[in-house]
Amino acid sequence: MSTVAVILAYDPGDGFVGPKYASTLDGKHLLNSVIDDAAAWPVDETVVVLGHAAGEVLESLDSTFGDRVTFVIDEGWSEGEASPLRAALDLISRDRSVTECVVARGDQPGIRAQDVAALIEALHGSDAIAAVPKYRYAVGWPIALDHHAWDLFLGLEGAIDVRDILASHGASVSEVWIDKLEPLRYRTPDDFTRPRR
Repeated sequence: MSTVAVILAYDPGDGFVGPKYASTLDGKHLLNSVIDDAAAWPVDETVVVLGHAAGEVLESLDSTFGDRVTFVIDEGWSEGEASPLRAALDLISRDRSVTECVVARGDQPGIRAQDVAALIEALHGSDAIAAVPKYRYAVGWPIALDHHAWDLFLGLEGAIDVRDILASHGASVSEVWIDKLEPLRYRTPDDFTRPRR
């Protein structure tokens, strides 16, 4: 029984001159920060799904990850979020020892290990197929998915919102209260000038 972190880092963002995930935040590339966060989470492996400018993003990353991080390049990334999520779930579903995953955003550093642990614990402590964080009343990221939930996403296409799909399965989704604001997502260059939270 193992848990995998899935980091979605496929989109170009809005208004970036170069690849968004290679942009620098506090002296470190954005995606590097998220992968470093995931190293502290209670997971056994990390899978990063790249899309737009994948080669440039890979070249920008710290090369010290070793075998703890697997990179997947999704050629269908421009379809929308369904494609990179399918690519990740297809890969991890081949390993029968993987029973759950935590899906995170590659543009959202600052996710704490204790919050990921609470999401995973919520899956273990119930019959829920997913656990979502509720940051002061707003559902956010990352999202923990039990392997029973993966079929909900493997057949989808286009620009989906994982949270909307899970909302339609309300009774099967556990909410975890986190008494702080959700960490900032870096979607545009202007976000890099905003204070972190």
